[in-house]
Amino acid sequence: MSETLYSLKDWERAIKQIKSVVAARINVNVQGEIEEVHILAESGRSPKQIVRDIETILAAQFDLQVDHKKISVAQVEDEEGASGIEEVSRLKLVGVTLRTVNGMAEVKVELLKGDKLIEGIAAGPSSSHNKLRLFVEATLKALEPLTLSKFIFVTEDVGIIQLAKKQIALVSITLIASAGEQSLTGCAIVRNDDREAVVKATLDAVNRKLEFLNNP
Repeated sequence: MSETLYSLKDWERAIKQIKSVVAARINVNVQGEIEEVHILAESGRSPKQIVRDIETILAAQFDLQVDHKKISVAQVEDEEGASGIEEVSRLKLVGVTLRTVNGMAEVKVELLKGDKLIEGIAAGPSSSHNKLRLFVEATLKALEPLTLSKFIFVTEDVGIIQLAKKQIALVSITLIASAGEQSLTGCAIVRNDDREAVVKATLDAVNRKLEFLNNP
């Protein structure tokens, strides 16, 4: 049975009743099944708790079972201040550069850790989507000296979405370690430059793992 027997607006309205949720957008496929649930929420509550609340309210009110992997949560603090998800402990974004020649692109990301400048470079085809991926790849290369060979990060996907009249950069990364694989996601509000937002979203995705290495 198609899930669109119910109104998308009804689903989104129900989700907006959840504590800390500011806005919600649901995308469905041609069969009317939920493919993506994008949430903009205030900081202060765990994204995992918000996701669980979304799963619960959709199941209780509409008998919908939604895979938690389809739900992404971007958190913001306020209009004027920087998003809490953009603040990365001990790492500061210094600059990003992009060079394109004959259909190929080269991206460089520079980060500051304390008084040490670290940088990463990635190159590949200069299609619009792939250039965003290169900013993720370059960021991860810059972080390689900090992972102490304990982690391998693999870029899965990256994109820019609109939510509550804001542009949000979303990044999906797989962490490979001796204990196995783990999916990581990060997000950041696009304030001036979508490239910088992608770098910040990448840092948001991996920051907790880097904190673990810095504070064993």
